[in-house]
Amino acid sequence: MPLILKGRKGHYQTIKPLGKGGFGATFQAIDLDSVNQRQCVIKRLNINDNPEIADKIVEAIKAAFDREAQVLEFLGDNNGNIPTLYDYFSLTAPAFGQQEELEFKYSVQQYIQGEDLSQELRRKVRFSETDILDFLKQILPILQFIHDQNSIHRDIKPSNIVRETATQKLFLIDFGAVKQVVSGETNIKKSVPIFTKVYASPEQRPEEGRIGEIYPSSDLYSLAVTCLELLTGTTPVDYLDNNYRNWRQQASIIISPSLANILDKMLKINPRHRFQSAAEVMTAVNESQITTQPDHSVNNNNNNNTKPINKPSHNLKFLLIKSAFLITLITIGVMGINSYLQPPINVVEYAKSGIKFKYPKNWQETPAIDKLTRIVPKNTISSSLTPEFFITIDELFQSESLEDYTKFSIRQIEALGQNAKIIKSGQIQLGETQGYQVVYESRDNIHKVNFQEMQVWIVNGKKAYILTYRAEDKSYPEFAKTVEDTIIKSFRLEKSTSEKSTNPIW
Repeated sequence: MPLILKGRKGHYQTIKPLGKGGFGATFQAIDLDSVNQRQCVIKRLNINDNPEIADKIVEAIKAAFDREAQVLEFLGDNNGNIPTLYDYFSLTAPAFGQQEELEFKYSVQQYIQGEDLSQELRRKVRFSETDILDFLKQILPILQFIHDQNSIHRDIKPSNIVRETATQKLFLIDFGAVKQVVSGETNIKKSVPIFTKVYASPEQRPEEGRIGEIYPSSDLYSLAVTCLELLTGTTPVDYLDNNYRNWRQQASIIISPSLANILDKMLKINPRHRFQSAAEVMTAVNESQITTQPDHSVNNNNNNNTKPINKPSHNLKFLLIKSAFLITLITIGVMGINSYLQPPINVVEYAKSGIKFKYPKNWQETPAIDKLTRIVPKNTISSSLTPEFFITIDELFQSESLEDYTKFSIRQIEALGQNAKIIKSGQIQLGETQGYQVVYESRDNIHKVNFQEMQVWIVNGKKAYILTYRAEDKSYPEFAKTVEDTIIKSFRLEKSTSEKSTNPIW
């Protein structure tokens, strides 16, 4: 590459190389013809001298390079968070030691002074939930703009998002993989699959036998994986084998159920089940931050219009207490008769994966990819609001005591802040094993409903077994007693498993 490069719109002096890949290289440079001699980035495409690349692929890569320039020329001029294209041209030069001339393609783009999010992550170790929400609020409008122009980025990842030092604005860079959605060109097999596998949605990976079409939700999938990396501080490559379906169990992070639900929906395997636009995600993010407002319906004692409340007389107090006592006696009697007349519950025994328990015959097992088992009442419509009992296993890094695991789990619940409130908390005995039980309320801002959740956990070596009953608050009481008296009380670890436990009992 010459020291000074002559393009169509100016002369550019290279300063230093920024990176090199299989198809070219990137350089930081100065635009000598600009008034302030602004800094810029020069991308050079050079694939002519690689005999291992087939001609069809060469042409496809050239087309992708041309497409990036075309997209940037429009997007960069109309959005302040996408680099502007300054120049685009081709040059020919003789190959080293040969008479044959090779073609080089160049694009000159705006240089963003700052660090990309992969660099920022190394410095910060991990992002907080607040950081992620701020990140989403900046990056989602950029994606929405791109998608509105019938384009899909296809390579969303931390290293392709740069935070400008001066303004702290986020810029989305590297549109080399951008795919314009044109009729007849949505099949990935007709283009070069330029993406990073660990961040790519399932439909972007043709080796998995997918249909090959890509959508705006494909970018949203990659954005969710990017969020996981920023939250955990590590590239979530271990979760790729199951397409991130059980990332909640594997990722050692504490985030609110609202954000976790948003990421879950963005990571759906079927693109039709995800959010269909960045705007939808933005709405969910905004709703997730809405907190319950204080109740102002109670009159202020200082209000002059407040009428004085007449206190009940002594005789009235006596009558009220007497009535309450009689009602209590009647209620106890009715409950006793009902208990005597009620037939015993028919149960089914579950015995798999080293655990045993019984559940009512009018309940049924349902598929659960990220849970050991999931059981719901029969004749209910399956949805995220359905009352459910499920068991998960938390693989621990080392053997823990029940006390240590309990402290950690309660901290996770308390970290949810106003979105969660613990109602009940205490020790519980499951056969010969000491466990712990917590019941708490939570708010799901995605579905705009309140939930109650009962969790019981025991610890055995490097595993924690978590038994969970979860239901919408209005339907929670209907099955809570059944779950406690039938399922949880009958839960046992098999002898071969429980005998190995070294955890102290409180």
